[in-house]
Amino acid sequence: MAVTIPENYVSGGFAMEFEVPWMTPGAVHKLDELVRSDDRVIEVGTGGSTLFFSRRCRAVLGIEPSIEWADTVVTEARTRALGNVDIIAEPDPQALIKLAGRLGACSVLSVDPDDGYDRDELQDILAARAGDELQVVAMDNYGARDLFTRSWDWDNDKVIASLPGRGWRGESFNDPKWRGQGTRIFWRAR
Repeated sequence: MAVTIPENYVSGGFAMEFEVPWMTPGAVHKLDELVRSDDRVIEVGTGGSTLFFSRRCRAVLGIEPSIEWADTVVTEARTRALGNVDIIAEPDPQALIKLAGRLGACSVLSVDPDDGYDRDELQDILAARAGDELQVVAMDNYGARDLFTRSWDWDNDKVIASLPGRGWRGESFNDPKWRGQGTRIFWRAR
């Protein structure tokens, strides 16, 4: 499936229209290379990424802090006849953390909610729930201290050491226009 990312990618305005995650272009292309039709995705933060994963994977469970945005994404998925998307809207950061602890496993995990959420805590909980089933992890805006409160300055090896199981590889897709440093993608041999 072809991935189209316009030159004004930093604006994010294209993400839903073109069904792509609002991440650095290199990271989007890497995800396109890595995800598979039998993957089950959990993503915290929804939008173009929801549509992207839905076209490529078996099931997508989105967790969205904005109730209004969740409604928009659900409507867009229905309009595009994407029936493998479920979205849970939860605006309270503490309730979202509790919710994450009750979810099942996934093979792809993408963590990128709005401000006010500790992305490291969400990623740790969801990765632990997935265990050895986890194959791909996306961390957007990874170098922003206010978003990834613990790992914002970690190198890829330290992030890999925090992921469940063995055989992880990782790549940083940095962009000076991005909040933090860019997007990181981690994966195991598939």
